[in-house]
Amino acid sequence: MNGPQRLTREIMAMIVTRDLFDGAIVNLGVGLPLECANFLPPDKEILLHSELGLLGFGPVVSDYRDADPYLTMVGGVPVTAQHGMSFMSHDESFALIRGGHIDVAVLGGLQVDQEGNLANTQLIGKPSGNLGGAQDLAYGAKKTVVLMYHTTSREEKKILERCTLPLTTPRCVNRIVTDVAVIDVENQGLVLREVAPGWNAEMVQSITEANLIIDSELKEIGL
Repeated sequence: MNGPQRLTREIMAMIVTRDLFDGAIVNLGVGLPLECANFLPPDKEILLHSELGLLGFGPVVSDYRDADPYLTMVGGVPVTAQHGMSFMSHDESFALIRGGHIDVAVLGGLQVDQEGNLANTQLIGKPSGNLGGAQDLAYGAKKTVVLMYHTTSREEKKILERCTLPLTTPRCVNRIVTDVAVIDVENQGLVLREVAPGWNAEMVQSITEANLIIDSELKEIGL
């Protein structure tokens, strides 16, 4: 689509991490959410959690020649060690998730709808999806943030009245951060809180199927 520029994946990640609170335990999904590991606020202690048994790891390794094959998160992505980080078994790691000890789960999304339903594991036409820990995280985390592009590469809308793809978890999403907007899922529906520079509410609505409630204090995204 022609018009104002969309935000880069790095800025999208910064929008998520700017709102993390000091001491938060955060799980990052594969894909876009992993960018958040590289932009944690230096004035806060954010403990990153991985289903593979890591807690308190650092940024993703940029040069794979420096990677430790035994220090990886989901998808085999190598990460850096941090002082004080913890290692645990797979079952203990999922006990943290299922026990409600994850403060924020940042997940990618294929579709989100106005009820906060999330579809992020299976595309139509594929024989099976890749669920991993997404279902546990989306349901078990105290807050679920979906970080995704607002539309597909073919300009298909991803924020819908009702998801058409198989659901990962129902009514789990609290916030959606895209390359054009920040949207909160409230009882009354989807509330548009912030827009990217050069965008306005009407432009965001034009690429969103679900009806957006415009925040009375709608503002431009800032970091």
